[in-house]
Amino acid sequence: MKRRWSIRGRIALVAAAVVSVSLAGMAVAAYLLVAHQLDRELDRGLSREVTRVKRIEQRDPDSWGPSGPCLVLAAPACVQKVAADGKVLGGDDSLRLPILPGTREVAAGSRDAYFSDVDVEGYRLRVLTAPLSQGRAVQVAVRADTVDDSLDRIRTGLVVAGLVGVGVAALGGHLVARTGLSPVARLTATAERVAATRDPSHRIDLGGRDELARLAGSFNTMLGELQEALDARDRSLVTQRRLVADASHELRTPLTSLRTNIDLLARADRLTPEQRAEVTGALRAQVRELADLVADLVDLARGDDPQAPAEPVDDVRLDELVEHCVESARRHWPAVTFETALEPTVVDGQPRRLTRAVRNLLDNAAKFSPAAGIVRGELSGRELRVRDHGPGIPAEDLPHVFDRFYRATSARGLPGSGLGLAIVAQVAEAHRAVVRAEPAEGGGTVVRLRFHW
Repeated sequence: MKRRWSIRGRIALVAAAVVSVSLAGMAVAAYLLVAHQLDRELDRGLSREVTRVKRIEQRDPDSWGPSGPCLVLAAPACVQKVAADGKVLGGDDSLRLPILPGTREVAAGSRDAYFSDVDVEGYRLRVLTAPLSQGRAVQVAVRADTVDDSLDRIRTGLVVAGLVGVGVAALGGHLVARTGLSPVARLTATAERVAATRDPSHRIDLGGRDELARLAGSFNTMLGELQEALDARDRSLVTQRRLVADASHELRTPLTSLRTNIDLLARADRLTPEQRAEVTGALRAQVRELADLVADLVDLARGDDPQAPAEPVDDVRLDELVEHCVESARRHWPAVTFETALEPTVVDGQPRRLTRAVRNLLDNAAKFSPAAGIVRGELSGRELRVRDHGPGIPAEDLPHVFDRFYRATSARGLPGSGLGLAIVAQVAEAHRAVVRAEPAEGGGTVVRLRFHW
C-alpha cells in the first residue's frame, strides 16, 4: 500500500525541495563565478608576464634567456622561447614546455596569442603562447592546480552549506507547518471528539481573521446549528411523548363513557324509549367531543412536525376573518351575545390556522361566560382582544393557561380538552405573534393576540 504523507511532512518536503533547488542554483552560479574569476586572474598574470618579456626583448634580445622551473609551487611563471620551426631557443633541458602546433603558428606570425592547458609531470599548467619577435614566440606558464585546489575547497564548502541549508529548511518547514497547522489539528481533534461523544457543544477558540480562523468560525457555526437542531429534535420528542401521554389520559374518559353507553345500548330491550334517547344523545356528544379532541391533537402534531408541508402564506384581512368566526360562534353559542369593534387590518398569515386560533379564543370566552353573557372582540393596532365577563382566571393559573391539556380547577367541570389555548399559542408562535391572558377591568378575562408584522 502506498504511504500517504501527512500535511506537515509534505510542507517540510516541499520546503526542503524548494530550498535545495534554490541553493543548488546559487551554488552553481557562485562556483562558476569564482572559477571564472580565478581563471581570469591567472590569465591576467600570464598576460602581464608576457608584456614584461616583450619589453626586455625589445630592449636587448640577447640579454635574457628562458627561466624556470615553474613546477615549484612558490616559483614565478616559467618562460620559454620558441622559433618558427619549433626549436626551443636557449635554456637547459631540465624542463621543456610542450611545443604544440599552435606554438609554431604563433612564431611564424600566422596566429594570434592564445591560452592553453597542458600537463607536465602530473601538474596542470596554464600556458599563454604569444608572438615575441620576427620568427619567434614566447610561452609563459604557471601552475594551475592551485586554482583547482581552491575550487575543490569552494565546491566542498558549497555542498556542505547546501546540505545544512536543506536540513535547516526541512526543520523550518516542519516547525512552520506545525505552528501554522495547529488550528487544523485543534479542528480535527474537536471533530473527532464530537464524533466520539456525539456532543456538538464543543467549540474551537481561534483568534485572528485569516482563513483558518474563518474555517474555525464556520465549523463553530455548523456545530451551533447542529446543536440547535438536536435540541429542537429532543424538545420535539419530549413534546410528542408528553402529547401522547396526555392524549392517552384524555382519551381514556370519553372512551370509557362510550364503552359504558354502548353496553347500555346492547341491553336496549330493557330500556325505555326515553332512556334510549338519552343514551343515544350522550353517545353523540361523546363522539363529538372525541372528534374535537382528535382534531386538536392532529393540529398540534402537525404544528410540531418540522417535516410537515408548510401551509401557504397570504395577505389575510384579519377583521373579515374575525367577523366570520364571530358569526359561526353566534350559531354555536346562541345564549351568548357577541359584540365586535374591528379595525381593517391586513397580516401575512395562514388563513386556516388563524381561523382556528380565533375560533378557539371565541369558544373559550363563550364557555366561561355566564348565561346571557357578553363576549367582545376588538381589533386595532394589529392586536386582537377577546374579552369575556366570566369568573376570571386565578392568578396562579395565568402562567399555565396556554399549556397543553392544562385545565384550571374551576374549568374541570366544563367541556373541553384543554388544548384550545395551546393551539392559539402554537399559531401565534408560527406567525411571530404574542398571545397573553390577563384579568379584565370589571371582571372576566381578556386574551390579547398581537401581530408584529
